[in-house]
Amino acid sequence: MSMDMDDSKAATPAAAGANLAGANLAGVNLASMAYRTILEMILDRRIPSGEVIVEDRLATALSISRTPIREALVRLASEGLIRKEFNRPYRVREVSNREYFQSMRLREILEGEAIAAAASRVDPVRLQAMKAEMLRLRDEPKIRFEDHWAADEELHTLIAEASGNAVLAQIIRDLRVTTRLFELSGLPSRIRPDCDEHLDVIAALESGDPAEARAAMERHIRSLAKDVLGEIAKS
Repeated sequence: MSMDMDDSKAATPAAAGANLAGANLAGVNLASMAYRTILEMILDRRIPSGEVIVEDRLATALSISRTPIREALVRLASEGLIRKEFNRPYRVREVSNREYFQSMRLREILEGEAIAAAASRVDPVRLQAMKAEMLRLRDEPKIRFEDHWAADEELHTLIAEASGNAVLAQIIRDLRVTTRLFELSGLPSRIRPDCDEHLDVIAALESGDPAEARAAMERHIRSLAKDVLGEIAKS
């Protein structure tokens, strides 16, 4: 497991450990806290795709026992982020090219359906807040990867939940986990193109036209898949 990091990144698990220890004293559920911390470590690549997860190292880094670590890992496995074979340790899930593009095709269909349903239901206050954040990120000279991902997640989740279909929203969340794991495996992010496309999606939602909103979302997801395919062709 990639726990030997440079000083700037190594400070994060230690700080998290201090926070978790404090949380234990306050009676907060350590398994939930461990889950959130390990999830962040996977999504920001401190534990990369395909990496073996060593429980003892995580417990030491987070200054907690192995029991809440195990509970957190079971939860992450149930969400598809990590996998465990018989008598082997957990590994961060690896997503193949085939699975990624099949998932993107499903996202195009399902997120198109979600946004069409959300066009007349989405909270305009939250939508305006998302618009302001996308404009800020687009114009930021040095955009932090974490900020981009947080905004991306918030917008797509807002739309999925505003569809009014909880089952559809959960399927979209699961598909986004798959595609994000693939994109985290070394492909460059598309921060500014994403911001522009997200602004187009927001404008379509503001219009209140379900067909326009669906088209904007489909263009966005196709554009991402096309750029990823281009990067794969170069490698």
